[in-house]
Amino acid sequence: MTDGKPSDRRRTRTRQDIIDATHEMIVTGGVEGLSIRAIAEQIDYSPAALYRYFGSKDELIDAVRAQCFERLNAALMVRLMGAGSIADQVLAAGLAYLEFARDYPTDYHLMFHLEPSASTQAENQQQAMQALLFMVRTGIESGAFVTSADYDETAIAYHCWSTVHGLAMLRTTVMRDEQAVFDRVSEVILRKVIDSFLAF
Repeated sequence: MTDGKPSDRRRTRTRQDIIDATHEMIVTGGVEGLSIRAIAEQIDYSPAALYRYFGSKDELIDAVRAQCFERLNAALMVRLMGAGSIADQVLAAGLAYLEFARDYPTDYHLMFHLEPSASTQAENQQQAMQALLFMVRTGIESGAFVTSADYDETAIAYHCWSTVHGLAMLRTTVMRDEQAVFDRVSEVILRKVIDSFLAF
């Protein structure tokens, strides 16, 4: 049974169609040339009708960015389900992050290269960091990870995130033609980082 009135369902579908069309246009042509009029023409809508769903181009781009974060979070969760030890979970999350950047470079740039906005500060953006902090805390409490006075759970989490983010930025910008190199060295680099706070 589908919840909601038919009019509400139609509005939800239309809103999603607008977001999907905008995302497709960004992937093929970038953000720079995007306009409400162009989006409206793409989905055979009038600009005035489109404004009933989104108040501005920036609001629409923000909705696209929010869904990019949702897809990244979903990809991380899928990889975590198959991981064993807490160290394996951190590694799996890092590799999933890098694979997302490799497979969806436009989405990755939308998420992290534009100015901070409602979507980048919202729950979707925070979810991945909270999951990483939870894994690190679990590793510390179980004795698998070792901290020091100035290298606590927050520092470990940011160490992990800055490493994968730096790799992702390189592979989606100045080293886009070196994908084979990144595929070869990414796991090695992440394992070295994880080894630095493992209890042996």
